[in-house]
Amino acid sequence: MITLTEILGSEIAGVPASKLALFFTIIFLTLIVRSVVLYILNKKVAELVKKTETVFDDMLLDAVVNPLGYFILLHGFYIAIISLGLPEKINSFGVLELVNNLYLFAFTFILLYFAFRVIDIIGYFIMQEAKKTESALDDQIAPLLVKSLRVLVITMGTLFILNNFGYSVTTLLTGLGIGGLAFALAAQDTISNVFGSFTILSDKPFKLGDWISVGDIEGTVEEVGFRSTRIRRFDQALVTLPNSQFIKIGVVNYSEMKKRRIKFNLGVTYSTSALRMTEVVEGIKNIIKEDSKFDHSFYMVRFTEFGDYSLNIFIYCFTRTTSWDEFLAVREEFNLKIMQLLEEMGVDIAFPSQTIYLEKAPDNRMSRKP
Repeated sequence: MITLTEILGSEIAGVPASKLALFFTIIFLTLIVRSVVLYILNKKVAELVKKTETVFDDMLLDAVVNPLGYFILLHGFYIAIISLGLPEKINSFGVLELVNNLYLFAFTFILLYFAFRVIDIIGYFIMQEAKKTESALDDQIAPLLVKSLRVLVITMGTLFILNNFGYSVTTLLTGLGIGGLAFALAAQDTISNVFGSFTILSDKPFKLGDWISVGDIEGTVEEVGFRSTRIRRFDQALVTLPNSQFIKIGVVNYSEMKKRRIKFNLGVTYSTSALRMTEVVEGIKNIIKEDSKFDHSFYMVRFTEFGDYSLNIFIYCFTRTTSWDEFLAVREEFNLKIMQLLEEMGVDIAFPSQTIYLEKAPDNRMSRKP
């Protein structure tokens, strides 16, 4: 009869059975520990977390559970493999070096996975803060910030792996610095566009849906990215404008107007008397004063000049509405009231004209001598 001591003393594929037994025992204990830890987190801790009013602890628990489970498995398997007492090298192949490198790679991967879950939490709260603002621009910039954080984490993780795999990170960064300088010179327009996007984010000169004008481009803002902004012109053509233009050229935001201006000269004929001119000026002022659609804090109606063919009245006022359609309706009504006023007073609107005076030549026949 074979005893337990003899079984443990035997070898399987060159590995002592005792070490194999220890290997599987560690694996078994690792699975038990992982199951217990996850049970405590998913059942006990989750019940306590649900009783709180904040969502942060729920999201943090959800971010921790899976990476922690993988973390326990990784270390359990690593300890189990080390317990086998594997040779450092088989011929020229480094066994322990391979195991350590795989452990390091898996460990870094788990850390990156956990960092991504934390970034998701940060992104959630950034989006929540962006929704509290009136500007819809924040809603587009927030995802870009989250992507930037992920790129930063991946970069740091890659450098960490390369450093532990024996590569000189300093040399790599130096090479990247020289190459980066050449790249920066070649991509300076792209860098300018990125800075332009930060200018839009910080200064907030407009928001999505605003009617703006940049240089000779005018339309409504549809999308803002890190490199460019899309503007829908009024002829429905879509213009992709580099964000660097917002640094070089001023932005006119018509949507931010508090009121809209009416400004023009009204010319009446020279046959209009001074009394009638005074009555016309006062009549137009009363039209503005009595209409609630106009802003009464400031307006001007003045007889300003004797023109080439008309007596000119300068009219300057503001409507309360900023809507283009409503503004045109108010202006139309205003023009009709002015026409009605002039008709009632018998005053004519002047138009370009010239008056030619013909002087009769003197009759010299009476002065002639017979």
